[in-house]
Amino acid sequence: MSRSAARRSKTKMLRHVRLYHYLMQTEAWQSLGALERSIYVEIASRYAGDGSNNGSIGYSIREAASTFRVGKSTAARALQALQDRGFVVARKKGAFSLKNRHSTEWRLTEFGCDLTGALPTKDFVRWSSQNQKPVPPETPTVPVMGPTGTCNGTKHSQRAPTVSLVGPPRAESSILGTSDGTHIGYQGVEQPSMTNRERSAKCAPKVRCSERAAREGDQDAATA
Repeated sequence: MSRSAARRSKTKMLRHVRLYHYLMQTEAWQSLGALERSIYVEIASRYAGDGSNNGSIGYSIREAASTFRVGKSTAARALQALQDRGFVVARKKGAFSLKNRHSTEWRLTEFGCDLTGALPTKDFVRWSSQNQKPVPPETPTVPVMGPTGTCNGTKHSQRAPTVSLVGPPRAESSILGTSDGTHIGYQGVEQPSMTNRERSAKCAPKVRCSERAAREGDQDAATA
């Protein structure tokens, strides 16, 4: 065996991570951030090759947070982004209870599954920004208080504003007539005032009686 052939065989034995051009040119990979790409390389570095452990690659959120010095929630979102875009699939969820402590086991869709013998699915190739999971709209927790009705695009209230009068309350009068002459009150009950014509009609019989008495007095004096 030549020295060059031995060197080539030794090079083939070294572990390495490959990122193919077709994978990096997909829309799914281009949409990833630096943290998501780094986590993918970290998971791929634990893959031992064809026929080894794809489908049972252990990697937890705690490991990602500790390795890249980020919070657990940030690491969890990065792993979820890799799943949504089809780069990895969680075969077995991790648990950190007192009786059962193990990391989540992943399968790289770029390669075939070593547990079931399934072919590579490469789900990331079919991902696009149009078919991604929609973000639910935010709903306000506090009800928006505002008037109703519109006027030139601005909402206005349909209810007329109420103005409270400031001043001493008016006491009910039990005397006929008032100082302003507009109402006549009797025992606390307001009555409408009489017009000038009604007053003239009421006083007319008294005037006629006095004029008749005066004429009769003049006639008696003349005859005497």
